[in-house]
Order: sequence, then structure tokens, then C-alpha cells
Amino acid sequence: MRILVIDDQQEYRLMLRDILMSHQWDVLMASNGEEGFHRLSSDEVDLVISDIYMPVMDGIRLHKKVRATPQWATLPFLFVSGFDDEHTRNAVQDPRVDGFFRKSAPIAELVEWVTYLTTPLAKRTRVPPGATPPSRNAPPVTDAP
Repeated sequence: MRILVIDDQQEYRLMLRDILMSHQWDVLMASNGEEGFHRLSSDEVDLVISDIYMPVMDGIRLHKKVRATPQWATLPFLFVSGFDDEHTRNAVQDPRVDGFFRKSAPIAELVEWVTYLTTPLAKRTRVPPGATPPSRNAPPVTDAP
């Protein structure tokens, strides 16, 4: 599996690369959304992990551009950010956003996100990583309104 990591902080990119490579995943890197989009155009990628706030092209604009490109319309896309404010949470509320990982969260959760997003939809659990599973006393989850 090949993962594209896009973040303007070199130290964070390198840390993610090392963690992901320790799980035997191939990693490509880019420092902003524009560079990341060019990497997508030239390399086959199975998952994008992108920071939200970056110079040149931010992650939100990159995500819109990726989703507008038919060949990548369903490419798994995980946002990461060091920010956890209302503006950031609202930015990732788009239903086409696959996931959001806070940089302050345990790294094991990032690995869970990668595994979750690269698992076929039909085989995924209903509860994404980092979410609180329903309690035993809660009513069953249904798709009906």
C-alpha cells in the first residue's frame, strides 16, 4: 500500500513517514497541497493523509480538487491538524471527508485510521477510530430515520 503524506512541517512529515514505514507501508511526501496534487498525478496512491492548514494550497482546497477528479473521487483521504477549534471541525464536516486525526492523538489511532480507511467499505466497522462506540444500553444503530 502506498500513502501520500502532505504536511508543511517537515518534522511531522518525517515522523509520519517513519511510523507508516514501520508498518511496511510505502510513503510518498509533499510539503503543500499543490505539490501533493502533482504527486497524485505522477504516482499511484492508496491513501492521502493531509494537513489542513498549509501555504500554497491548503488541505481543504486540495481535497476539493481531488474529489473533483473522477479517478480520485473515492480515494481515501484523512485530514490531520494540530488545531481542534470550531473552525477546523467545521472545515472537515464535508460528508466526502473520510476522517480527521488530531496531531495530539496517540499515534496508534493514526494506524487505526489507515487500516480503517484502506479496508473495503463493506468490511469496515460502523464506528471509525477515535469515536466512542455506542454503549450496551443504547438503542441499536439503524440507517432508517
